[in-house]
Amino acid sequence: MKRSLMVAGMSVLLGACSGGTGGASGALDVQSTGNSLKGTYTADGSTVKFSSTETAPGVFDVTVDVHGATLGALIDRNHEVAEVDGFAGAGADTQIVEADRQVLGRFVRALDEQLDTDHVAAASILSRLASNWSQTPDSVPLQRQVAGGENRGWTSLCSSYRTYVTATHDDNNYSRNSPKTTSYADVGQRTSSTYYYVNGVWTTTTQNHVAYLYERGDCYGNCGPDCPSTVQTLTRDCHDHDQCVRNGHAIASIYCDDEFTSASDDELFAPRCSGT
Repeated sequence: MKRSLMVAGMSVLLGACSGGTGGASGALDVQSTGNSLKGTYTADGSTVKFSSTETAPGVFDVTVDVHGATLGALIDRNHEVAEVDGFAGAGADTQIVEADRQVLGRFVRALDEQLDTDHVAAASILSRLASNWSQTPDSVPLQRQVAGGENRGWTSLCSSYRTYVTATHDDNNYSRNSPKTTSYADVGQRTSSTYYYVNGVWTTTTQNHVAYLYERGDCYGNCGPDCPSTVQTLTRDCHDHDQCVRNGHAIASIYCDDEFTSASDDELFAPRCSGT
């Protein structure tokens, strides 16, 4: 499928893009002027409309429309705080569901493949927010405040890239750091699947609360739904969230809500990890 990218009013034709991890099919059209960008992303009958504007130095106003819902956020990078909200077409409260997560995940991959989301501020904030929305469970309220700060809200694992670091979660049966909710996971390894070391061999069969497994792959610890096409954002809270959704639970599981909310500020504000 051919895609067109609109930049500063000029159209550039892009080649076909493969699907799968790190690939996003669909059409991304972007118009960029000064400190803002807006446009649409269309794939398989779904259209995402978006805008991201730097209204003051380090302060951003972001809006994303998907499947009749409007997702919005005010982001202050200077103080690492965000006000996030979401409404249905008539202004009523709404929730993100699986169909929204699917198209938002593809939208994020298209942004990261076609825009400089590492260095262009409006694109970076848009990508980080859309990625966070693409992982938001049905049960997490869209109206919430996200506050960050290194060693207060997030702890970087950039220096732990490609080493095994303990990851853990809690749920209705086990507490954090219990054997059956704790794994040793290889930080940031890029493979298309998660591998689990079971009975002396690596397997991609998802494990359910097996004590102290060694795990690797699919950019474990990255703040995002899968491996990005750019460098990773690796943090402690995102590492723990990955452990929850890959060991007996899923993205939409209520038992991973606390891990998701703890990782949200990491995704919005933690630094990228060069060389990953």
